[in-house]
Amino acid sequence: MGWRIGLDPGHGGPDPGAVGASGLMEKEVTLEVALMLGERLSIAGCDVVFSRREDVDVSLPERVALFNRAKVDLVVSLHVNSSSSQEASYLSTYILAPGGQAEKAARFIQKEMVEALKWPDGGVREANFYILRETEAPAVLVEMGFLSHPQEEAALRRKETRQTLALALARGIALYLGLNPDVFSLPQDIEGHWAEAIIRRCLELGLLKGYPDGTFRPDQPATRAELAAGLLNLLDRIQASRL
Repeated sequence: MGWRIGLDPGHGGPDPGAVGASGLMEKEVTLEVALMLGERLSIAGCDVVFSRREDVDVSLPERVALFNRAKVDLVVSLHVNSSSSQEASYLSTYILAPGGQAEKAARFIQKEMVEALKWPDGGVREANFYILRETEAPAVLVEMGFLSHPQEEAALRRKETRQTLALALARGIALYLGLNPDVFSLPQDIEGHWAEAIIRRCLELGLLKGYPDGTFRPDQPATRAELAAGLLNLLDRIQASRL
C-alpha cells in the first residue's frame, strides 16, 4: 500500500524557534531537513504532506487540521532543542504516551538518528505537545540536537549534517512502516552520472556503500580502506552463494 506521511517543520515566518549563538534559526534547519526527508520519502513511493514548504507562519491548529484532513498514517514534527546551558547535548524523540504505534515509530527513528550522528542519546520521552495530542494519526516530535550547544549549532549549519539527519529519519520511518530502509539509501548525487546503473547495482548487491550524509561522490578517488571494504563485501557474497 502507499503510505501517507505528514511532515511538520517546526516554527516558520515570524517565529524563528530557537536561535543559536551564531544566529542559526531553528525554523531554517527544520524546513531544510523536512524538504530533504520528503524528497527521499517521495522517491520511495510515499505520499508526503507538508505543514509548510517555505518560510511561512502556520498555526498549530492549522497544522493538525491539515494532517487530519489528509488522513496521514504518521506525523513527524521536526524541531531543534535549546537550553540555558551550553553543555546540554542529546537527540530525543517525543510521544504523547507509551504503548502505541507512536512509540514504535519513535524508537526506530531515535535509534537511526543516534547511530547516524553519534550524538548523545536522549531517548524516547513523553510530553503533552499539541501536535502529539491533537493529531488523529500516530505522531512523534523529533528534537535534532541543541542550537545552544556551539558544536551542534555549527554542525547543523552544514548541509551534510542535514542530509545525514534526513536519511536517518527516512530509515527510521521505513523500519516503522515495514519497508526495507535501504530503499532510502540510494545517493542522489549519482543521478545522471555515466556509471549510475553500475553504481546502483553495486549498492543493491551490498558491494559498496554511500557516505553517512547520503552521498556517493562518484568521482572521488577511493582510499585503500574503501577498496578493502568493497573487496570483503564481494568475498562475503561469493562465499554466501556457495552455501
